[in-house]
Amino acid sequence: MHASPYVIDATDVDFQQKVLLRSQEVPVLVDFWAEWCGPCKTLGPILEKLAVEYDGAFELVKVDVDRSPQVASVFRIQSIPTVFLVIGGQPVDGFQGAQTEPAIRQMLERHQLQAEADPLDMADEALAAGRPDLAEQAFRHVLADQPTESRALIGLAKIAMGQGRTDEAGALLARVPLEDPRYDEAQRLKGVMDFAADAGDEAALRARIEAHPKDAEAWYGLGATLASQGRIDDACEAFLKVVQLDREYRDDGGRRALLSLFALSDPEDPAVVTWRRRLAAQLF
Repeated sequence: MHASPYVIDATDVDFQQKVLLRSQEVPVLVDFWAEWCGPCKTLGPILEKLAVEYDGAFELVKVDVDRSPQVASVFRIQSIPTVFLVIGGQPVDGFQGAQTEPAIRQMLERHQLQAEADPLDMADEALAAGRPDLAEQAFRHVLADQPTESRALIGLAKIAMGQGRTDEAGALLARVPLEDPRYDEAQRLKGVMDFAADAGDEAALRARIEAHPKDAEAWYGLGATLASQGRIDDACEAFLKVVQLDREYRDDGGRRALLSLFALSDPEDPAVVTWRRRLAAQLF
């Protein structure tokens, strides 16, 4: 029994049904193998991984030649592993011996078989295209099957932060497991959200600044608003303006806010290095 519905076994008894007839509906990749075959044990996991990744674009049928001598004879199997791609009841491509994953992908692509797009990559592309609505759909789709997928949790939290839904963002970040490699990133984002207490309406704050460009309070509120949305570069710009205008506002609040953002960020981040230099230039 295989974990994926797209990976099945066939024998002399049911080969016609599972391969020849089934290939009239969907391409079938047939893997001729045996328990004693070392290269088969290398190739098998690669084929199964691709079957899962391609998500139904083809089905992988595994045939143990020792248990299916008739099929092996019909296909003139002389060495294993041997793989055939069967479409419309006929072998249209194949190879002998263990192959690399890229080589197998190339064979599949020759027959217009494409892997399903990674929904996380789709979400990132949607964000880059300015479509957070589509990105949110993709992230939620992932979380429906993988509730602790940190990339989706953090991505969705960033969208929520950008839209002022800080409670929802906090709940999402809290779901990132402690042992996850992205846990520290989630914690940094939670720290950024602490600025929400001083956040306000961005449009109103910008209008206030336009009318009174030297209003340190408005600049600070804008910085807090932007920081709570995860817009760190813009927030740093606003807080640096507070430093320039009034060091006494909130007891050097602009500088302290910048230092808080630096502490919540990766110290090796080129943007953080640049902002540290700009702050130092302003102070000294």
